[in-house]
Amino acid sequence: MGSIALTVLTLTLGMFFMFVGQFKVTPKFFPDIHEDMRREFGRLNKVFPLYEQTGWRPFAKNFRLAVGITEFVCGAILVLIPGRLKQLANVILLMIMLGAVYVHYMLHDKFERIAPGLVFSLLLLTRLIIHRQVTQREKRSKTEKKPAKVDKKPTKVEKKEESEEEEDDEEGVEQESDDQESQSDNEDKHDKKKNKKNK
Repeated sequence: MGSIALTVLTLTLGMFFMFVGQFKVTPKFFPDIHEDMRREFGRLNKVFPLYEQTGWRPFAKNFRLAVGITEFVCGAILVLIPGRLKQLANVILLMIMLGAVYVHYMLHDKFERIAPGLVFSLLLLTRLIIHRQVTQREKRSKTEKKPAKVDKKPTKVEKKEESEEEEDDEEGVEQESDDQESQSDNEDKHDKKKNKKNK
């Protein structure tokens, strides 16, 4: 169940970010949305997250293109490329979404403009959690399914010890049989003496 949820969430997020990245990069398919994005990034650029630390802020166009290309590439990785790269793409997209939440908050935007960033941040975080749970479950199932160890072949020393034990056992059996025979002989002699006395 976890792997199905993970697959669905991965594909949905990947396709969403591919579309959103494409809106920011080119006006070819959706010119109206692209124009809105251009205006939005002209406003968002004023509160660039690292401006206070570095004293540098990119041009609005470069900022928009960098975010759009990153979203598109990371979305494509989520959809198309298996393995650990998916987790890296997930983390990068999560950072972008948290940055979007921060920028809208600093601009004192209404909650409805902050909400999409929050929702997709939570979805990306949920995907990371589900992925971790699925990998842990797979590791546990692999360790449970490992076959029992096959008995190893006895070494020369072990073989020698076993043969010595068998010889000791045989000697013990022979001694017991000798003892029994000597006892029976003694009993026979004793019986013969009694018979002679009686006569």
